[in-house]
Amino acid sequence: MPRVGIVGVGLIGRAWSNVFARAGWDVSIYDAHDATLQAAPGLIEASLHDLAGHGLVDDPGGAAKRVKAASSLDEALDGVELVQESGPERVEAKVELFKKLDATAPQSAILASSSSAIVASRFTESLEGRERCLIAHPVNPPHVVPIVELCGAPWTSPDVV
Repeated sequence: MPRVGIVGVGLIGRAWSNVFARAGWDVSIYDAHDATLQAAPGLIEASLHDLAGHGLVDDPGGAAKRVKAASSLDEALDGVELVQESGPERVEAKVELFKKLDATAPQSAILASSSSAIVASRFTESLEGRERCLIAHPVNPPHVVPIVELCGAPWTSPDVV
């Protein structure tokens, strides 16, 4: 079963978790803010049940069981095929976070950012694995509207896109 690491579980990160869990992926979530991380599984499960009431999720309980909170970034990224970052919308924060993601995630994993206003080249230029980085910006709300804008940097591999 495919595995995704969701880094940052505010509203957008939780919505991504919802999308991947209902699609059958194993979802590992992480947030540096402990209270946000602790609240996320319950909020994701409630959202899945809400969507089931509208016919958008077949098995909300099963989907919720695929979402696991990780106690560290290393744990969250262990064995993932994709990292979906939804952290603070600040260049400096993304530069630091993507350095960690590039160093920690499996080399074959795609590193995607939900950024809506910062292009990938602003925070991936100096990364060793920069060819695997891109923007995967969802239309809001991501768990309801199935459209994602993909934007690579000049060095993003076409295979990644």
